Amino acid sequence: MKIDYAKPTKLNVYKNDSESWDYTTPGPGAHKNDSSAGNGRPAPLLAEPRYGAAPQPYGASVTGQFGAGGAGAHERYDDSFNGPAGYGAEPYSVDRYGIKGSGPEFAVREPLHPTPGVPGRPGGGGGGGGGAYAGALNQAPGASSNQGSVMMVYGLQPDKVNTDKLFNLFCLYGNVSKVKFLKTKEGCAMIQMGDSIAVERCLQNLNNVMIGEDAGKLQLGFSKQAFLSDVTNPYQLPDKSPSFKDFSGSKNNRFLNLAMANKNRIQPPSKIVHFFNTPPDLTEETVNQVFVDRGIDSPITVKLFPLKSERSSSGLIEFSSVGVAVAAIMECNHTAIENSNGKFPYIMKLCFSSSRTIPSNFPPSSSSSSSANNGHAKMQQDSE
Repeated sequence: MKIDYAKPTKLNVYKNDSESWDYTTPGPGAHKNDSSAGNGRPAPLLAEPRYGAAPQPYGASVTGQFGAGGAGAHERYDDSFNGPAGYGAEPYSVDRYGIKGSGPEFAVREPLHPTPGVPGRPGGGGGGGGGAYAGALNQAPGASSNQGSVMMVYGLQPDKVNTDKLFNLFCLYGNVSKVKFLKTKEGCAMIQMGDSIAVERCLQNLNNVMIGEDAGKLQLGFSKQAFLSDVTNPYQLPDKSPSFKDFSGSKNNRFLNLAMANKNRIQPPSKIVHFFNTPPDLTEETVNQVFVDRGIDSPITVKLFPLKSERSSSGLIEFSSVGVAVAAIMECNHTAIENSNGKFPYIMKLCFSSSRTIPSNFPPSSSSSSSANNGHAKMQQDSE
């Protein structure tokens, strides 16, 4: 036997069979607790990776990865923009859940995933979100364990979207690995997420969601492909950006490890958007101008939270509709905001808020009633 170095820098495995095998992805029909992988071969020693971190051993509890609670849920992390420490993001809290379900596989154009009923939405701000999805953690494993991490996205307007805009929206629900537009199917793209659970979160929250006021609805479906191969020579989209982009190394992915994942609050789209990791001297006028400059309807309301530190600021934005809020996140998530006190800009981060309204007395004064202060405290949990 002779072993030598190969020229390719990456090994592409398209299917699990007797000739090739991807040990990071269980084959179709393989269950994580089985002693074999469906064709007589021993099951791989490591489960499919979660959040882009190291793979977990087989038999590891999904609840441990997505379970609510734990001291880590309130720890902070820094997601700086290649700048000095201290310009890190103020993370927002997370609801963790694992939605179990099945879906048809992609042939020519697979049937679209039906929009499930949205679980009960908590009132107020960031508090209490975990209970809405807690039941899913106790469900028996279903077909999702066999589902791939690639999804189809239909209903896109080619002149209004690109790979970065899709990343800005889908990164709210899991790590985005790759985005690819299909040249032969206008308005159609494929997105590879970090794992199948992230795909299910996207379908749960984004299927049939409006983009803007007249750009149509997003329609999502499962893909039969296990992963997206790199595209050496992508074609150009109408805005001259490439039709394919690899985001696996992006620092803007928000589920890179369990500690980061525990700080994300999974919320369906709403017209209230939470912003964070912005300069401490930020003004409401500056926030408003960010959206106007990118062709988004001017927000109805922009409110800043009282500063909790001199490192960064955060707040809430209300748009006229859910569709406008979705378009705003696609256009403006991860926008660089000038840092008047340093060399490196702040990267503004956006997510949907669990708040359904912004009180007229926001932020409340110290003399406000206890109930008003409690409501404000719940909203501010989105910044913790």
